[in-house]
Amino acid sequence: MSQRIFGPCVCLGGMPGIGSVGKVAADYIGTALECHTFQLMVSTGFPPEVPVEDGIARALQVELKAPEGRDDLLILSGDAQPLKPPHAYNLAGEILKALKSFEVTDLITLAAYVGSSVEMIYGVTTDPDLALDLEENGVSLLRNGIVGGLNGILVGLCPFYGMRGVCLMGKTDGKKPVDLLAAENLIEAASTLLNLEVSLEGLNWVPKEEPEVDEATERTHRREDDSHAGYV
Repeated sequence: MSQRIFGPCVCLGGMPGIGSVGKVAADYIGTALECHTFQLMVSTGFPPEVPVEDGIARALQVELKAPEGRDDLLILSGDAQPLKPPHAYNLAGEILKALKSFEVTDLITLAAYVGSSVEMIYGVTTDPDLALDLEENGVSLLRNGIVGGLNGILVGLCPFYGMRGVCLMGKTDGKKPVDLLAAENLIEAASTLLNLEVSLEGLNWVPKEEPEVDEATERTHRREDDSHAGYV
């Protein structure tokens, strides 16, 4: 069991990004822990569309969920990210205000790292002491780079709301629409850090050999709508 390094209340979240890595991981953990949704948020910056399932349409939204009977863990998940930076910052502010009202002390976002590094998981944080704790718990720190989109903005803004921010990134080649191997690695890393009992059996996928990636792409950062900044 990992030594507890986070405060009394942690929020774990993942927004859609490269390979849907963070979102898949956050949604899977939320389902495994039988979380219930208690707050929904929307943004005028979301894409102009609505998802439809079995003939039922609903607005794109961000969900805050919690496991039954627990007051030390929240799960954050969303259908989409705002298309433009002002809307992304506005939504991040609304999310962080909500988390502060629930006395969240630490926010952990889950994202993707595009590259050919040996490490499968990288981490960044807004707190120097927590950076040391992450390393002591086997998480390699990303020394330089960019974490884009809401998964990055949320972490960067945490100190303005009295919280510590962490982003855990699972390595992916950036080519798969859904990278379940990278999501699995994130699930394992987050579960270890938070001492969560989450079975991976529900992923129901067959591992395939990882494609080789040219060394020249190791530090390349990608984003669907901006090649100069994005999820690492």
